[in-house]
Amino acid sequence: MSDLLLRLDWKTARKQADLDLLEQELQAERASALGGAGRKLERALAELSASDTENRAQSLDRAARIAWEFMVMRESSGLRDWPRVIRIYQIPADVQKRMGVAQPRPHPD
Repeated sequence: MSDLLLRLDWKTARKQADLDLLEQELQAERASALGGAGRKLERALAELSASDTENRAQSLDRAARIAWEFMVMRESSGLRDWPRVIRIYQIPADVQKRMGVAQPRPHPD
């Protein structure tokens, strides 16, 4: 009977190890995706700061959309310290004000 218990414990431990490996893979994928989103935000903010007055509105809308997407991605990963992100990435107030605002799409004729 003790042999049966040992086999059952081994199967349980093996299933747990498989789940742990899967969770590690998922965490690594989340971290990679979040890193990519952070780099995308940095590029959008750099583009905004380099934009001229003619293209500023378009760059501002793009930066706000990307910042919003980054925030949603962070929050879905359990990272909810948004004021810290604003400080780290130095997100301008005008970008913050437009975050989450849906832009109208052109009506197809």
